[in-house]
Amino acid sequence: TEHGHWTGEVWNRRKNGELFAEIITISAVRNPLGATTHYVALFTDITSIKENERKLERIAHYDALTGLPNRVLLADRLQQAMARCQRKGHSLAVAFIDLDGFKAINDNHGHRVGDLAIREFAQRLSSGARRSDTVARLGGDEFGVVLRPTASTDGLRASTERLIRQVQGPLVVDGQRINLGASFGAALYPDDARDINGLLEVADQAMYAAKRERKGQAVTGLTNE
Repeated sequence: TEHGHWTGEVWNRRKNGELFAEIITISAVRNPLGATTHYVALFTDITSIKENERKLERIAHYDALTGLPNRVLLADRLQQAMARCQRKGHSLAVAFIDLDGFKAINDNHGHRVGDLAIREFAQRLSSGARRSDTVARLGGDEFGVVLRPTASTDGLRASTERLIRQVQGPLVVDGQRINLGASFGAALYPDDARDINGLLEVADQAMYAAKRERKGQAVTGLTNE
């Protein structure tokens, strides 16, 4: 209307109902009096490009084995959650979880069973989290959880305890009963740190402290507990 043309990316639909992505240029055709009589659209189908972009996005931000967010996406979600806390004066918690005795699973049962155990634990951990929490696999047998910001630190503690209860108990993998412990460490924002690196470091240190003190058991490492 203003310039006589427009260029951009849109999702369109074919006559058979199939969606496709396109780069399109729409130009107005005017008569000698300057009135628009119709429009001409030229487009290029970029559906395959968009599909490749989505695949690359998933590779960059999600763990291939479990389908959970990876460390990069966890940090991004944590940054967003911290920004919400600053605006509303809320708190949040980030928890690190490390499996105890996982090396023995790989040694005794093989890496295939080890991978299945990681998947089963990831599913169990995710089922104990709320939809607004972020559960991530950080690598190997380490996981991280960003708990939804709330005005109540007691609520954060209750959420952490719920996760601990959720992952307790043996896993049944490929018909085999596998006992795995999990060491938890958690940090509160803004009590323990006010930046991402500091918060993750506190949670990591709390996790390893929990592992040293009570190896094989699920414990919390909240620093102000």
